[in-house]
Amino acid sequence: MFEYRDPLFNIIIFLTLIVLTILITNFLGSLKQKNKIKYLKDFIDKFNFLDDKEVKSLVTDNISTNALLLLALGFEKEGNYEKSLNIYLVLLENSSPQEKFTILQNMAEVYFKAGFLHKAREALLEILRAYPRKLDALELLFIVDDKLKNYDEMENIIEILEELEQNVKKEKAYLSFQQAKFNHDKDKIRKLYKEYPILKRDYVQYFLYENPKEVFDNVNEQDVYEMLDIFWQNDNLPLKNEAFMQIKAAKKELTTTIISPIFELEVLKYLPKNLADLEFEYICTNCKHIFPLYEERCPHCKELFSFKIETSIIKN
Repeated sequence: MFEYRDPLFNIIIFLTLIVLTILITNFLGSLKQKNKIKYLKDFIDKFNFLDDKEVKSLVTDNISTNALLLLALGFEKEGNYEKSLNIYLVLLENSSPQEKFTILQNMAEVYFKAGFLHKAREALLEILRAYPRKLDALELLFIVDDKLKNYDEMENIIEILEELEQNVKKEKAYLSFQQAKFNHDKDKIRKLYKEYPILKRDYVQYFLYENPKEVFDNVNEQDVYEMLDIFWQNDNLPLKNEAFMQIKAAKKELTTTIISPIFELEVLKYLPKNLADLEFEYICTNCKHIFPLYEERCPHCKELFSFKIETSIIKN
C-alpha cells in the first residue's frame, strides 16, 4: 500500500496529470477543428453552385487540386470571374479543411474584383474566424470595408495589424482622411495634411473647389509639378509662383523666357495654340503597372499613395 509521502505515489500522480492534460488538449483541439469544419460547411451552403457541367466534369476527371487552382487563376486573369468562381466553389466541396481556407482567400479576391463586396467580406470573415491573424485576409478585408465605407471596422483592422507589428502609417492617414471628408470636417483635413505629407494631393483636390485661394497659398513649385494633371485643368491659376507661370505659358496665356523643368511644358510653348495638349498616365512606384486614371490605391498591388504622374504630348 502506497502512502501519500511515497515518492513513487507522487510520480504516479504527476504522470496521471500529464496524461489527463494531453487528453483534454487533444479533445479541445479536435472539437475546435470540428467547429471550423462545421462553420465552413455552413458557409459553403450559403452559396449556390452555378450550373457549369464543364467545371464539374473536371473535378470528376480526377484532375489535381493544384491544376484546378491554376486553371481558376487563369480564368480570373482573363476576367472570366464566373468560370473562376465555379471552379473554386466545386473545389470547396472536394478539398481538405486546410485547402478550403486557401481556396476561400482566392474566392474573396475574385468576388472583390467582380464587385461582389459583401460576398468577399463573408469569405474573409470565415477565414479569420479560423485564423484571426492571417495577414492577407486582414489586408483585403480592410480594402473591402473601405469600399463599403465601414470605417469603424477599418479602425479595428488597423488595431489588429498594429498588434501584429505591421506598418500601418499609410492606412491610418488614409482612413483618417476618408472619415474627415465623409464628415465634411475641414479643420480635421487641414490638420491631417500637415501631419501626413502623403495626403497633399487629397488636400489639394478637396480644397481646390472649396477654397482655391487656400490651395494656391499652400503649394510650392514642386507640388505643382508633382500634381500637374490637377493644375493643368484649372483655368484660374494665379501668378503666385514660377510653376503656375509655366503652365500659363504652355497654354499661350503669357510669355516667359525662363525654361520649364518639365520638358512637355517647354515644348508646348513653341507649338501653335490648340495644336497639342498634355496627356497623363500614372505609374505605380511599387509594381510599375501603368493606369489611365489616378487612384489612391493601386488596383494591381493595392499599395496606397504609390502613383507617380507620367506626362506626354498628344495632338489636339
